[in-house]
Amino acid sequence: MTIRFPKALAAASIAAALFGMSLPAVAEVVPGACGSDRHIACAVYDPNETYRIAYRPGEATVLVFEKGEKIDGGGMGDGKAWTAGPAGNGFFFKPKAPQAATNLILLTNRRRYVLKLVPVRRHEEAVWSLTFDYPDTRAKASAAAAVRSAEAQALLAETVSTPGVGNFNYDMHGDTTLAPTALWDDGRFTYFEFSTSRDLPQIYRVYGDGKEALVNPDDVRGPVLVVHDTAQRFNLRVGDAVLGIRNNAYRPDGQLNPTGTTIPGTVRLVRQKEAAGE
Repeated sequence: MTIRFPKALAAASIAAALFGMSLPAVAEVVPGACGSDRHIACAVYDPNETYRIAYRPGEATVLVFEKGEKIDGGGMGDGKAWTAGPAGNGFFFKPKAPQAATNLILLTNRRRYVLKLVPVRRHEEAVWSLTFDYPDTRAKASAAAAVRSAEAQALLAETVSTPGVGNFNYDMHGDTTLAPTALWDDGRFTYFEFSTSRDLPQIYRVYGDGKEALVNPDDVRGPVLVVHDTAQRFNLRVGDAVLGIRNNAYRPDGQLNPTGTTIPGTVRLVRQKEAAGE
């Protein structure tokens, strides 16, 4: 039996087929390496993107979400070919079969993730860890930091011993990613402001013989850590990263150097551009 299509329908079908052939392949985000190890990947989160994850049989992969983000549910196209499950703010999966290409959809308490799991290509490394960066979280942190900075200005006006007088004459050297956004002393106490979402460093006082003593303060006033002392040198540490700080106006008797930067009746917050990555 021969089936005949109307000419108009046949023409429309041919046009649609040609149009479909001209369409580009579906775009996918291929996460790049975070550093020198290509197994450790990073990607900027976008709810409208599909992330391509290359796997190799016998090797596991972990997805790392932001702190506090938990898996609520999800699904895989070929779940029998995989071992998978959540752990904390992460999700692990490992192929059980050489040919296990499929898709993976995860729903967390904050976001949706769409991933395409494919076997590694020639000269390609499998992804062992994928960490997401979240523009929305960074935007919220920046807005919150601006609010904290405004609050700090009012707060610091009460913390400085002599109104309008403070020593801001400090030098820094080393890993500037640890630098506070503002640093000063009032002759008795030293004030470290960290208007950032990064992990706060440990604060050490450095003595004349080079020995260090941990002086992490219990006095926390908003974004400001208050060390109940002054010193000629401090070291800030996070892991192996170190930032050295020198007080150029240090007086052992605690008296202020009047040549330090002063703005009578106000509190000046000196922003370190290097610390902010500007």
